[in-house]
Amino acid sequence: MSEASAVPSRDPVAIRLYRPGDEQAIVSTYNKIFPVPRDLRHWYWKFRDNPTGHTQIVVAIESATGTVVGQYAAIPLAIWMEGRRSLTAQIVDLLVLPQWRTHGGRPGLFAQVGRAWIDHFIGEREGQDVFAFGWPVPAWRAGRKYLGYLNVRDWDILFREMHEAGPRARPEGLSVEEVPRFGADVDALWERMTGELRLAVVRDARYLNWRYADHPDVHYRLLACRARDGALRGIAVYGVCDWPRPRTAHIVDWLVPAGDQDATVALVAHCEELAAADGAPVLAAIFNHVDPRFLAFQRLGFLVLGTSYFVVITTVARLDTVYYRDNFYLTSGDSDLV
Repeated sequence: MSEASAVPSRDPVAIRLYRPGDEQAIVSTYNKIFPVPRDLRHWYWKFRDNPTGHTQIVVAIESATGTVVGQYAAIPLAIWMEGRRSLTAQIVDLLVLPQWRTHGGRPGLFAQVGRAWIDHFIGEREGQDVFAFGWPVPAWRAGRKYLGYLNVRDWDILFREMHEAGPRARPEGLSVEEVPRFGADVDALWERMTGELRLAVVRDARYLNWRYADHPDVHYRLLACRARDGALRGIAVYGVCDWPRPRTAHIVDWLVPAGDQDATVALVAHCEELAAADGAPVLAAIFNHVDPRFLAFQRLGFLVLGTSYFVVITTVARLDTVYYRDNFYLTSGDSDLV
């Protein structure tokens, strides 16, 4: 995207790529719009320090004041897709100040900034994202009409009501421990699991530690399930948040081979004990509807609850929505809701 040709020079708003130093103005505008304030520490963690080392943001700047009046932003992520690593991006923190939403006429500033982001970052060239994904409930209609959003899947949630959940028997020979960070054996576990996953954010130790151990605002509990000989059988991430209901306990992330029933039960039992200790009314988890874990959790007593959220993608890949619907391995940690 050429900054000089992005908008006419007489336009009071310049649409351009993020430049180092814009972050203070971005955070200031963010805090004018969203109810939960953010600070620079959060911004640096999310956009500067993510594991890819890339920043993918397009901003709309009021030229006279330097105020950020709009933003289309994403977190670039490594993706495992059909046996090879590529790039994807999670779309987050979309914003336009109310008084600027109709700037430039139809389709409005949101679509203009979003179109500039897609044209620059989505594509088949080296370093571009194969697709981007997100949960844009408020922006869905404009995104579908002007930015090519495709509705992939409803965001249904598995849950177990804790008042009905007594202590679960744990399999013998396995233990679950809380760890401060994940290490090289998680990388080995991820490599083993790539054989059963066709499409998933790369869940190596670098990503998991950035997403959970290094999060500046939320405390997550990192759990490792091991056999007696110390071999890692699976990992889970546990946390508590107010989505979709106050003080919901979540199995935020999960990396356990689908056929390992014992490790599944051991980690679920540990998360249930944590949820009970935290006084959480429910323990929740999210998996793709056709993933075997979705049914396995129901067999462990979890029910299914529909939500108003759904997953959308923007892509240039020659794959239809059925491919993403059936193959995208997703947990709630792939979103910014928990």
